Amino acid sequence: MGIDELLGGIESGSIETIVCDTEAAWREAWTKHELGKLDSVPMAVAGGALADRLAWVFHAGYQAMLRRAFPFCPTDGWASYLVAEDRSGEYPAAVLEKTTKGKRLSGCKSWVAASEHVDHMVVRAICEDHNEYVLVEREAQGVGLSSRESPGFLPELSQGFAVFENVVVSEKKMFSRDHLSSNFLGEEPYHVLLALSAYMAAQTGAHGGPLTAEIVAPIHLAQKLAEKKVEGDKFLQGVAQLDKATTRAALQFGLFIERENKELFLLWERDKRLVNMFTRGLERRAK
Repeated sequence: MGIDELLGGIESGSIETIVCDTEAAWREAWTKHELGKLDSVPMAVAGGALADRLAWVFHAGYQAMLRRAFPFCPTDGWASYLVAEDRSGEYPAAVLEKTTKGKRLSGCKSWVAASEHVDHMVVRAICEDHNEYVLVEREAQGVGLSSRESPGFLPELSQGFAVFENVVVSEKKMFSRDHLSSNFLGEEPYHVLLALSAYMAAQTGAHGGPLTAEIVAPIHLAQKLAEKKVEGDKFLQGVAQLDKATTRAALQFGLFIERENKELFLLWERDKRLVNMFTRGLERRAK
């Protein structure tokens, strides 16, 4: 689903959001609509438009980011990027070590998206004096995943911990920074904000509201960045502008949905910090 197709579908009433109360239901919808087969931009757009809550909006943009940021990541199932680690020192960092039997991954990561249903994990691990990016399958021997009981933010999305104990890593599953997207730092905010913008437009249309210039502005900004293949500092500056446009659209959307659907508004209010989740970092990097 391209951006022009999305807007046309919203205006014609042919796009309907899918009610998914659980992550299992979202996984089923994701598979049914074959979202995993799309490229990153249409994936974010389609996923955001189909989502009925911000947990799935974030997840759609997050999966789209992974498709773009890590070209080596499998296209089937769901993936997660494991970078966060325990800061207290209680749990060891993820380390990739050379042994007489090859490379082994050991250590912990403190945040895993969709931990109940993730299939593939891209793990940033320390390897001697640099970081490597290691592709690990959920079912690999030595991988342990657990989930938080009650996340306070985007609670429908399972969010967990990972423990690696001497996980065998082949050379073909190891990647360096050179293998990542050239716009790596901006990929997550770009795709999540695009999914969020598609969600706001789709929900506005579904509730009979007009697609005002302010509502569609972030979608068109994202479209231009993709079409012009902007890179480097200009890309980060463009994503910072996208962030500002999304914030303006969110203010209008919040007022609209409060009038039209109280239940949806309460879900929006609970998780709306997603709107500005990237603002501070983008402002710093885009200078």
